[in-house]
Amino acid sequence: MKKIRFLIISLILVFLFLFHLRFLSRNFDWDSCVYALNIQKNRIESAFFNPHHLGFESSGLLYWRWIQSIYPTTDIMFFLRLRILVSSLIFIGIFIWIFQKLYKDFFLAILLAMCIQFSQAFWFYSLHNDTPLIHSCLMALLFLFTVYFLRGGLKQWHLILLWCLQLFSIYFHQSNVIHFGIVPSAILLSQNRSFGKKLRTIFIYLTLLGVATIVSYLFVGFVILKRGLGPIDEKHFSFWMFLYAAINRWGMSEGEKNYFHYFYRGIGDAFLVFQNVTPKFRVDFSNFFSKNHILYNLNALFWMFTMAMGLINFRKLWKTYRSELIIMAFWLPPSICFYTWWEGYFFEFWVGTVIALWILNFYIFQSMTLSSLPVFSKSLLHTIYITIGGLFFLTNFAFSTLPRSIGPKFGYIEGIQGPVLKLADESIYQR
Repeated sequence: MKKIRFLIISLILVFLFLFHLRFLSRNFDWDSCVYALNIQKNRIESAFFNPHHLGFESSGLLYWRWIQSIYPTTDIMFFLRLRILVSSLIFIGIFIWIFQKLYKDFFLAILLAMCIQFSQAFWFYSLHNDTPLIHSCLMALLFLFTVYFLRGGLKQWHLILLWCLQLFSIYFHQSNVIHFGIVPSAILLSQNRSFGKKLRTIFIYLTLLGVATIVSYLFVGFVILKRGLGPIDEKHFSFWMFLYAAINRWGMSEGEKNYFHYFYRGIGDAFLVFQNVTPKFRVDFSNFFSKNHILYNLNALFWMFTMAMGLINFRKLWKTYRSELIIMAFWLPPSICFYTWWEGYFFEFWVGTVIALWILNFYIFQSMTLSSLPVFSKSLLHTIYITIGGLFFLTNFAFSTLPRSIGPKFGYIEGIQGPVLKLADESIYQR
C-alpha cells in the first residue's frame, strides 16, 4: 500500500510539474527582478543585500552556479522560477504524505493539498521568483512535523530536526521569528518529560535558536558585508540589518492605516484572483448572484461558515484536536495580526496563512462528522473540497495563471528597465 501511495503522489507531482511548466509566469515585477539581478551579479555580497531573507538569494546564487555548471545559459529568471516551482511541489508531496499519516485519509490529503495548490497566493508564488513560497512552506512543514513528532514522543532527534527547520524558516524570512512558540508549545504538551525537564528543554531550544540567528546576522553583516558601527550612514550595520523597516522605503510607510481594509484585501487576494484583476471591493451580498461578485461572495460565506461552525462546535473540536490547536495558536493568530499590521494589503504575506486556514478548516469540518454515518460524512467532506478546489482552479487559472504565462509582461520596474529587458529576453521561449 505504501508503494502504491508513493507512486500516486509521484504521478500527481509529475503531472503538476508539467502543467505548471507550461504556464510558468512570464511576469516581471520589481521584487522578482531585483532578486534575480542580485543573484546574476554572482557576488556573495549581492546575495546578502536583503537582510530580511538571508537564505533566499544566497541559496539562489548556489543554485544558479550549479545550473551553469551543468547547463550554461543566460535564462536566469526561468531557472529561478523553476526552483520555486520544484520547492512548491516538494512541499505538496510531503504535505500529502504526512497528512495521510496523521489523519488516515489519503484521498482527503490529496484534495486538501489541491485546495492549497490552487489558492491564488500559493499558486501565484509557486510560479514566480519571489520570497513568500519557500518560507511559508517551511513554516507549514514545521507545524505538521511538530504535530507528527509529538505523537511519537518528541524525541531528541525530533527536536534537532525541528530546530533546523525553524532556523531555515527564519533564514528565508526574518518575520518567522514571531512563531518561536510552535516547538516549545509541543514540548509542554509532550508526555515523556517532567515539567522541570520541559522548561530546561525549552530554554535550551530557544537559546540555541536565538544564538544561531544572531550569530548568523552578525557574521553576514560584519564579516561578509564588512559593515561597521561608525557613522550612521549606508555602511552602518543597523542600516543593513533594519533595511526592510526603514520609513519611506518599505514596510510601514507613512500615511493613514486602514487595517480592516488591509486584512480584507490581503486575505481576499490570497484565495481568489488578486486585486489588479477585479474591482476593489468584490464581496457584495446585496448583489449576490452578479457574475462580478458571486464567487467572492461564496468564498466569503464558506470561510464565515467555517469559523462559525468552529465556534459552535468548539468543545468537540478542542477535544479532538487539542494539541494541534494549541500549536497552531503560535502560527495562525500571530501571522494574521502581524501581517495585517505590517503590509496586509500585499497578498504575498498571506501564503502561509492560507495553508494554515485550510488545515484549520479540515479540523473544524472533521470534528463535525457524524460517528453514526462515517462513510456519508467522509464523502460529504470530499465533495466539499472537490467543489471548492475546482472553483478555485477554474477562476484562478482563467484570470491569473493563464494571462501571466503569456508574455513577457512588466510591472513597476522604474530605474532598472535596461537590465530587466535583458532578463526578459529568454532564449528558452524563442526555440
